[in-house]
Amino acid sequence: MNYTYNTFKTFIKSITFSTIIFLFSCSRKEKDSELFFIQGNVAYKNGDYEKAIKYFSEAIDKTPTFADAYNNRGSSKLANQDLAGAVLDFEKAVSLDNNFILAKYNLAEALSNTDRLDESLILLKAIERKYQDSSFYFVTLSNIYIQKNNFSEAKQVLQKALSLNSQNDKALTNLGFIQYQEKDVSSAKANFEKAIKINPKQDFALNNLSLVYSQEDNFNKAIELVNKAIELNKNPLYENNKGFFLLNTGNLTDGKKLIEKVLESNQENAWAIRNLGIYEFLNHNPQQAIVYLKQADKIDPDVELLNYYLGEASFALGDKVKACDYWKVGSLLKEHKSINKLTEVCK
Repeated sequence: MNYTYNTFKTFIKSITFSTIIFLFSCSRKEKDSELFFIQGNVAYKNGDYEKAIKYFSEAIDKTPTFADAYNNRGSSKLANQDLAGAVLDFEKAVSLDNNFILAKYNLAEALSNTDRLDESLILLKAIERKYQDSSFYFVTLSNIYIQKNNFSEAKQVLQKALSLNSQNDKALTNLGFIQYQEKDVSSAKANFEKAIKINPKQDFALNNLSLVYSQEDNFNKAIELVNKAIELNKNPLYENNKGFFLLNTGNLTDGKKLIEKVLESNQENAWAIRNLGIYEFLNHNPQQAIVYLKQADKIDPDVELLNYYLGEASFALGDKVKACDYWKVGSLLKEHKSINKLTEVCK
């Protein structure tokens, strides 16, 4: 499932890193390896991930069986947005030491951000006993359940995460995400606000809260919030949302530019294609709007507000019957804009 309105895939740095490990070295190579490992740790903690990767690579070159160095290089690659490289390093660390629980957790965390969800879940379940007191562990578990559309299990593990740490901003954000999907917008809003109060740099919560304000037609506030999210993380999902908000403030030109930028990197982004349809509708071209909206529907029928805008475009073309049919579908999906139109127009 790929929600353009949100992302819940979060890397948990808090418990991913091996501290100083001594190899009880005898050879000069092993002593050098220890030194490079320590330098890598320092670089990582200073946020210099490129340098950390270099040092850990040197440590591995000196001692190819250094599982902790592979683990820490994987964490550095993850922080440096190299997910594929991180997975390979964590897999190598586990292959070198099958009892390396931390590396197994890191591998599961990384795999939860790929399509290898079942492997991630198996790994997490295998080490659950070791992480019973870790709030972050249960957030990672929730990520997988959310991607599997198993919101019931996700909520259970998030409640466990919050019982262990009520100030876990990632847990609050994930719980808010589920509530938003279930149309419990007021509860979602409260949890996003809590997450941001705990961690003002929680970009996922900032983005998601912007969506709540867009639901309330407060697009200026939505833009303010999503701008903060983009400053922290130039995520195309956030930029697409901003494009949508701009369209709704009448800034069609800048809104369209952002949406087209998102489509340059992913031409199958159903949410961005939907937004192009909205642009065409607002630009008084309902026929072309329907073309884009139907294209988005074919890629992902779960895209929010598709039926509302298909109804709007159809109504603009004089087809009230078809418009009402679309709004009926939107109403069944609990979209308040479709519900309002159905009440106002389709009596």
